Amino acid sequence: MTMALGDRHQKKDVEAALKRAEAAGLKVTRDKKKHTWGYVLCCPCSQRFRVDCTPKSQGDEAAEIDRFTRGHRNCA
Repeated sequence: MTMALGDRHQKKDVEAALKRAEAAGLKVTRDKKKHTWGYVLCCPCSQRFRVDCTPKSQGDEAAEIDRFTRGHRNCA
């Protein structure tokens, strides 16, 4: 599942990490609640990573998304 056009994250580093997560087979969903932008979901093991709308550091947020992606790449 790919994100809809209007569902892009405003921080380019975070958006790139979300695209890498999707390419690895994880599901990216949009939530729009308070400070949560959405989630990266691993369907086979039911774990998720919360993505902030306005992270303190977009580089750190992107690195955490990439770490979650690497950890769940082989679940399927």
